[in-house]
Order: sequence, then C-alpha cells, then structure tokens
Amino acid sequence: MPQISLWVWLGVVVVATIVELFTLDMTSIWFTVSGIVALILSAFKNISWIVQLIVFVVLSAVLIIGLRPIAKRFLLRHMNEKTNADTLIGKKVYMLTTASFGSLGSVKISDVVWSAVPEDETQTIEEGEIVEILAIQGNKLVVKRADQTAAK
Repeated sequence: MPQISLWVWLGVVVVATIVELFTLDMTSIWFTVSGIVALILSAFKNISWIVQLIVFVVLSAVLIIGLRPIAKRFLLRHMNEKTNADTLIGKKVYMLTTASFGSLGSVKISDVVWSAVPEDETQTIEEGEIVEILAIQGNKLVVKRADQTAAK
C-alpha cells in the first residue's frame, strides 16, 4: 500500500491547504504539516500505513493543542484592529434622508455621505432627525435616534 498511501497523504495535504487558504482560521494548516510528515513516511516501504496514520493523528493533535494558540496570537493579532471608520461609532449626526426597513437613509460626516440603516427594523428615522452611530456593517452605518438635541 505504499504507492496508495503516498497519494492519500498528498490529497490530505492539498485539501487541508486549500481549506486553510479559504478559512484562515489556523486549524487546517496543522493537518497540512502532519500530512507532509505522513507523506514522507509513506516513501519508506518498511513503515506501514497504520504507523503513518498514528503519526498523522498524534502530530495533528499536538500541533493543534500546542501551537495553534501561539500562532493565532502572533500571526492573527492584527485581524481585529480598529480602523479610522471605528471612530465614527458614538457620534451624533443629522439624517439627510429618511431610513426605514428596506430603505437606506443617508448621513453626512466630514463631507462623506454614508448609507444608514436603523438599528430597529420596525423604526423609521426621518430626514433631519439626530441619530447616534452604533456600528458599521460593511459600508452602512447602523444608527438609532439620539437622546440629545445637538449633533457633534
């Protein structure tokens, strides 16, 4: 079975690599590394496929448990950094156009017009009302009516 196991491990390496490229979750990469080790072991005729499988499973578990937290901390630490757009959260602005469920409104902040949707889908926010920015979803601002009467 050495020739077959070679193709099996090559398949595992390719699939795990593709999955990792699409998810970037630092999970499948460890199966790729373990698959490469098992692929190398399959080149030796005196190492059975059971030994290869055991090495693959044990090495995968050790890498996931031992190295994944460390790798995520160092390699993915910039994934959730705030951007300049995050400074908009909490600001109070005037609605330029009415926003309701299914109808985007708009607000203007520093000469930039943003689409805005109400936090509560049942709510309609009229043109000229003061709203507070709660979040950013894609290229839209999620807003709610502000309690204060002055915009920042």
